[in-house]
Amino acid sequence: MLLPDTAVAARSKFPLGAAAKSSSKPVNITMWHAMTNANLTTLQGLTNAFNASQSNVKVNLVGQNSYTDTLTAYTTALSDPSKLPDLVQWETELIQLLIDSQSIVSVASAMAVDHAFSTKDFVPSMLNFFKVNGTQWALPFNISCQVVYYNETAFTKAGLDPSNPPTTLPKMHAAAAKIVQTGTAKYGMSLKLDNTDFEQWMALGGKDLINKNNGRTGRATAVSFDNALGRSIFGWWANMLKNNVAQSTSNSGSATYDNLLAIGSGIAPMTIDTSAALGTILQVLGSGQYANVKLGVGPMPWPGSKPSAGGGVFVGGAGLYIVKKPSQASQDAAWQFIKFLTEPASQATWSVGTGYVPVRKSAVTVPSLVQAWTAVPEYKVAYHQLLTSPPNAATAGAVTGAANELDTAILDGLTAMANGTPYAQALSQAASAGNAALSSYNERV
Repeated sequence: MLLPDTAVAARSKFPLGAAAKSSSKPVNITMWHAMTNANLTTLQGLTNAFNASQSNVKVNLVGQNSYTDTLTAYTTALSDPSKLPDLVQWETELIQLLIDSQSIVSVASAMAVDHAFSTKDFVPSMLNFFKVNGTQWALPFNISCQVVYYNETAFTKAGLDPSNPPTTLPKMHAAAAKIVQTGTAKYGMSLKLDNTDFEQWMALGGKDLINKNNGRTGRATAVSFDNALGRSIFGWWANMLKNNVAQSTSNSGSATYDNLLAIGSGIAPMTIDTSAALGTILQVLGSGQYANVKLGVGPMPWPGSKPSAGGGVFVGGAGLYIVKKPSQASQDAAWQFIKFLTEPASQATWSVGTGYVPVRKSAVTVPSLVQAWTAVPEYKVAYHQLLTSPPNAATAGAVTGAANELDTAILDGLTAMANGTPYAQALSQAASAGNAALSSYNERV
C-alpha cells in the first residue's frame, strides 16, 4: 500500500460548518487522551472553557492513562469503528500506524476549505513532524524535546561555568571528566539507555534515521543510521562508560528516573531527559528534599565539535487527529476543538499548566506565559531548540509503522554496547534488527 499524497488526502471535501448546521445540537464528541495529574487538570479546564464558549459542540474527555493504552484501545476498536473516538491525541512517532489504519481524516482537508485558518503562526519544526508525503495529517498539541539537566552547584564546585553547560559531545565528555577528577561526584553524568537520545543526535547531525527521507516521501525500507555519524555517537557513548565518567541507567519501570535521582543524590550531576519532566522536577525540588541542587537546563549538545548544517531536534509528545466517522457533524466538531486547543491563548494556558512548549509563536507573548517563563526561564530552553530547528526530513524525525520495533532495535544495540559489545558491532546489530523490523512491517501492509 502506498503512502497517500496531498491530492488523495484532500480529495473528499471536508464538511466545514456541519456542526453548526446540525439539527441536533450540541454535537457530542469524544476525545481520547493520555494526560494525567496536572496535565489532565489543565486539559479539563481548556475543555470546559471550549464547551462554555459556544453551543454547537460538547467535548467529552476519555482518558487512556498512557500512549500505550491509547494504541491498544484504538487498534482494538478498529474492528468495530463505532467504538472509536471522534478525536484522538496520538503519540508522535506512531503517526504511520494511524495513517495506515485509514481511520483518520487529514487536517489538510479541513484547512483546504477553512480559509480563516492559517498555520503561519505555528513553529515550523513542530508542524513539520505531522506532515508525511506532503499531507498535514494532524496539528501538534503537547510538544516536548530532549534537554540537558544539571546541578549548577556541582558545576561550580568542579570549576565549571554553571551558566554554560556543554554544547557538544566532546565538551560534555570533558565536563563529565572534570566533575570526576575534582572529586565532585562519582560520575560526571548519567546516560540513560534511551534510543531517543541517539535519534536526536542523528537529527542534530542533519542525518536521517531511515531511508526515503526518513520515511516521509515513501515507505522506508532500510535504516540509514549505521554510518559515520551513528558510529561516532555510539563510540562517544561507549567511551563515556569505559572511562567511568558516566554511569548507565535504565529507561524502564521505576528505574527510568534513576538518572534524575542521581542529580539529587549527588552521584551524577548531569543527565539528558525530556523537557516534559521539568514541571515534575521543579515540584520535587520545591519540596526542599534536595536543597543541594540548583537546577540548570541546557539544550541538547551537538554530536560533533560544532553545529551541523541542517541539524536540529525533533519533537516528542503528541498531536491531535480527526477520526473518520459517518457523521459529518462529528468530524467538523473535532476540527473546531482542535483549532481551539491550538489557539495562542489556549497554548499559553496549556504551557503554563503543564510545562509543554507552545506550538504557536505568538503564544509566548501572552502575559500568563511571559510571567511563567520570567519566573522559570528553564522552560524556554526546549521551545527555543524547536523554534530554531530547521524544517527538513532529518529534524522531522523518522516515520514508519515499525517505529516501536525500530526503537527496540536501537535500544538493544545501546544495551549491548553498555554491556561490553564493541560499539561498531553493537550499532551493526541494531541496524540489522532495524532492517528486519522495517521489512516485516512492510510485508504486513
